[in-house]
This record gives sequence, C-alpha cells and structure tokens, in this order.
Amino acid sequence: MSKAHDDNMSGSSNHASGSSPQLGDTLRWAFELDTSPALAGATWLTREIVPDARDPFEAIVAATTTVEALEQLKSAYKMLRTTGATAAERSLAARLYAATIAAALVRHGQLITSQRGEALARAFSELEADTTMTDAIRAIAAQALTAARRA
Repeated sequence: MSKAHDDNMSGSSNHASGSSPQLGDTLRWAFELDTSPALAGATWLTREIVPDARDPFEAIVAATTTVEALEQLKSAYKMLRTTGATAAERSLAARLYAATIAAALVRHGQLITSQRGEALARAFSELEADTTMTDAIRAIAAQALTAARRA
C-alpha cells in the first residue's frame, strides 16, 4: 500500500487532491463496521460523547472521562441494549452499560445507577469474568465489585 493511500485512509492527506478529513473518517468507519459490526455502533455513539476516544473501552477506562460523560455513555449503551440490530450488538451494549457504572464508581466514587446490592455485584462479577472484554475493563469491574461489596 502506498504512503498516500495510507494517509488518505487515516484521514490525513499530503497531496492536493481535495479529499477532506471527513472522507477519511467515513472510510475508517466503513472498515470498522466490516471488521467488528457489533462494536461499530457503540464506537460511533462513544465518539459522539467522547470525541477523542478510539473505542468504547478506551473512553470508559480513561481517567480523564468525566462522570457526566460516563452518565451519557451509560444512557447511550442502555438505548443500544434494546435497539441494537443484532444479539451481539445488544450483548456488547449491556456489558458497556455495566462498565460505565463500574468506571464511575472506581474513578469518581459515584454510583450512577439506581441498582444496588446483588444485581450490581452480579453485573460487575459477570463483566470481570467476560474474556471478550479488554483487560482494562475487566480490572475496572474487579475494582468496582470490591467497592460495591464495601458499600
């Protein structure tokens, strides 16, 4: 692949072809959709709320993500849990929903849900055990489980 092709695919351009960064973003979106359809919708929603995040996992675990952004992400993933096009997309959304709650508890000491007790512990425990999640998400879940048990 040529350097110009690589640059165009990444949204940058070193030539005067008139292509815009939007085109690069569109192409990147198309490739992400092709490689991980379940993750594509969640990634798009995440980037609307946390524009600098590469994906939902990065946005959720980043220490710089505010509690307000985590609440917005939680709402977005809650909606995606019921409106996702596929079972895989809905399942991922449910995990991301739990992860936002865990991150708010661990990073900000705030519980951004009305769920309590066993339901919360079960969600964090299942998230920690889910090998399809990133190590960082699973670590946040483990920390949240410990915090929830102390509360």
